[in-house]
Order: sequence, then C-alpha cells, then structure tokens
Amino acid sequence: MRLFVAANFDEKTKNTIARLIGELQKNAERGNFTRTGNLHITLQFIGETERISQAAEAVAAVEFERFFIRFDRISSFRRQGSEICWLGVSDDGELERLSSSVGAELSKRGFRLENRPFTAHMTLGREVVLKKGFGLDRIYLPAGMGASVGRISLMKSERIGGILTYGEIYGKNAADI
Repeated sequence: MRLFVAANFDEKTKNTIARLIGELQKNAERGNFTRTGNLHITLQFIGETERISQAAEAVAAVEFERFFIRFDRISSFRRQGSEICWLGVSDDGELERLSSSVGAELSKRGFRLENRPFTAHMTLGREVVLKKGFGLDRIYLPAGMGASVGRISLMKSERIGGILTYGEIYGKNAADI
C-alpha cells in the first residue's frame, strides 16, 4: 500500500482552495488538477509498505499543538514542458518542525524516508500547461488566507475506478491547551 503522512484541512478551507484550482483550470490548456477531497500538505512520504500498524504508531507518537498557517503564493515546479502548480505557505517553520517530528517517529520504526529539504506546499495541479500570456500571479489570493493545522493523518493513496483517491487510515488531533 502507498502511504504518506499529511496535514489535512476542514471543508471550508478545501472549498476556498478548490475555487483557486477552478481559476487555474480556466486558464490552462490542460492539466491534472487536484480533487477537493485530496487537498493536503504532505509532511512525510512513506511509499509502498504493508507496515501500516507501525506507521500508525509513529503518527500516534507525535505530539503537537494546533497552529495556523498562511498561504501566500501560487507557484510551480517546472517539469518537461508542463508544471506542477502549488499553493505556498508564508512561514513554514511550524510545518517543518511537525514534518521533522513525524520523520523522527517513522525513522525510529525503521522506515526509510526521502532525504530532501521540506518545502511546505499544497499541490493544485500536475502536468499543467497554462494558456499563452497567463501567469500564476494573476490568480487572486484572498488577504490573510490560511488554515488551522489541527490534525495529522496517515493516508493511503489508491486508484478507485481510475481516480486517484487519498483516504485516512489513522488520524491524530493536536493537543488542546
């Protein structure tokens, strides 16, 4: 099973981001756009494994308090003639610490993780080709747009009826202080 650990968000936040994806779609020649139910920020990618209970134990061991993040830009990673478009976080220090904590707990349980710097982002679309003359800076982000991070989830990635679907296997809420 293909697994990852993510920060998930409430429906209101996802619906706001879905409107941004709609703007992106209107101004793209083509692309594979993220479905509203799949919106998340990946904290750690695990990959293919059957060690589900150990991954869930790692998530359960992470202690964190609820915090707020602000989204401040839409940008992209360029890939062979197309782009991966994403929503960026203005100060990802708290997310980076949370990612490190998740990674440490997974490593304690023998998981081998990717060794690259953490960049907090939410993928909006893959293989996106924008219409000529359109720049991502033309998509309006509401002032102060952000979200509360109050839950982390062990997620599975699978294709259901040919549609990429992410589902929570185990979730942990932030400590309420």
